Amino acid sequence: MNLFKKKSAEPSLVCRICKMEFSDPERTMRHMVKAHSKPQKAKK
Repeated sequence: MNLFKKKSAEPSLVCRICKMEFSDPERTMRHMVKAHSKPQKAKK
């Protein structure tokens, strides 16, 4: 029972929000910041 152990932060190659795949974990992180950090615009 590892209650107080941090989960391993594996670099992901797939965006958790839009499911886009990238070739580099650093590229995935840049995508997350640029595409998903701002509030989404309301669609009319």
